[in-house]
Amino acid sequence: MRLRIDGCDVSLDLPAGSTFGAVLAEAGRKVASEGRVVSRVVVDGREISTRFEREMADRTVGEIDTVDITTTTPDALFREALDGAVDLSLAIRRDAVTILSSLRAGDLAAAGPRYAACIESLGSFFQLAGAVFNAIGAGVFPLAVRSGSAGELPSPPIATAGILQRLLRAQKGNDWNAVADILEREILPNIDGWSAFFKALKEIGAE
Repeated sequence: MRLRIDGCDVSLDLPAGSTFGAVLAEAGRKVASEGRVVSRVVVDGREISTRFEREMADRTVGEIDTVDITTTTPDALFREALDGAVDLSLAIRRDAVTILSSLRAGDLAAAGPRYAACIESLGSFFQLAGAVFNAIGAGVFPLAVRSGSAGELPSPPIATAGILQRLLRAQKGNDWNAVADILEREILPNIDGWSAFFKALKEIGAE
């Protein structure tokens, strides 16, 4: 397997038969020792997500031809994550308001396709929100002003996940009135809270 980090070939001191997960872990330690973080992983020409990384973790390096890792600074990654979170929250809010309007009017045909896409986006957003929130708490992204002094933080990811679970249960039961209520009373305020949180962090800035 050929490993490249930021376009340069890298040799890792790993035993024969090592797994893809072991290679990524060692590469991550090497990158971290240089004050950088992994921002992108491409395997055999295909960019992979964090979930797919976990699914591939037990594959041996003999099953893979090339791994390209791109790195960045913690500050740049933090800003990129915040920009993505804010943009996604605004897009989800627009869709949720449109879906809510259709549901209140009893127009399930109009709400259906957009609702399915919105649910997928919500899952991605809540995962991103939780990751950023936890990273700040763990000190991965140091702030010029600690988050605890910037006002009350939004609900932690566990509460956010609970809202999404209730929404999916209502959908499964074809209780579209309940879906509309959860969208209006829980999803929208939660999205607004996360959006405000991320915007505040952008104003604080990273060190």
